[in-house]
Amino acid sequence: MTDSYVEGRCARIGVSMSAGKGRSRRKFTPEFKAEVVAMVEASGGKIAQVAREMRLHDSSVGNWVREAREARDGSAPTAEERAEIRELKAELERVTRERDILGKAVAYFSASHPKNV
Repeated sequence: MTDSYVEGRCARIGVSMSAGKGRSRRKFTPEFKAEVVAMVEASGGKIAQVAREMRLHDSSVGNWVREAREARDGSAPTAEERAEIRELKAELERVTRERDILGKAVAYFSASHPKNV
């Protein structure tokens, strides 16, 4: 198989190959992903079967199906919501560390205070 044949065939099915060192990475178009998701839904949710037929990894197909369902249900967080979640997690981690430090300080000072001994 020549490179031009592979590139032409890949372009027809919605795949582009990135040029670089070593192994090339396939990049799939949104249309191709939607078609694969439709095939999974038509097969009754058999992700592994469709992945084998399309010569794809079942984890990739599973991710596409999950993302499509989340987008359809509206349960996927927006970019703003993801940023807010990330900020809140960082704040929670900071506050938890502060609480742990203050708890240790209280225990240290209350144990060494003469009235408590």
